[in-house]
Amino acid sequence: MEMYHKGLGFKYLLDTKYFRDRPVKDDLGFLPPPPADKSYFNAPKHALPEPDLELQHSLWECLKNRRSIRRYSDTPITRKELSNLVWATQGVTEKIGHHLLRTAPSAGALYPFETYLYLNNVEGFEKGLYHLHVASFSLEELKKGDFSKELAEAALGQRMVARAGVVFLWSAVPLRCMAKYRNRGIRYIFLDLGHLCQNLQLAATALGLGSCPIGAFFDDELNELLELDGIEESIVYLNPVGKLS
Repeated sequence: MEMYHKGLGFKYLLDTKYFRDRPVKDDLGFLPPPPADKSYFNAPKHALPEPDLELQHSLWECLKNRRSIRRYSDTPITRKELSNLVWATQGVTEKIGHHLLRTAPSAGALYPFETYLYLNNVEGFEKGLYHLHVASFSLEELKKGDFSKELAEAALGQRMVARAGVVFLWSAVPLRCMAKYRNRGIRYIFLDLGHLCQNLQLAATALGLGSCPIGAFFDDELNELLELDGIEESIVYLNPVGKLS
């Protein structure tokens, strides 16, 4: 067997395969489903404006032109642009029962993640860390201040993080998915976030903005900044967005 087959990540893929002739490996016991979403009830809320859904952009042109852009100007992102970016990732498009269906798909409509934003250069917002409250399409203000340096250093020194107008930070909430899909649910979290990030990339392209997904960072430095425990909830993906330089 090749050496990489013995690695932790590859072992996870093997151990969570489905087979017709054998039962699924499962040693988790009872997993109580957590709340379907998160809210910072005492945090000030900032309603986002309605997104402009009349913008005319060819999907095919956006797919063709999408690139990872790492250089941004000092021009601020507008509130309307921020609204469109947020809606592209987690805008509610339909309600079925207690499920809020959104612009990006999710296994079982569970959406096992949370969206945080560092607003660095956005018209009408103070610099700081915010949390997206999906149902009300508003941002919950967590911490005011300039966290550009901390975020860039946590992202292995990638300076584009400090230059971006907004940085999307997505956390995984494993139990939200694992309560239904058990060990295999971890796969779905990362698949779901891939769908979501691609929506953001295409929306940024349509708006003439630059963006770049980031998977390399010191996990617990970001968790500490956002006061996450790194177990029940942990940052797993970033995406800075900014005006083209």
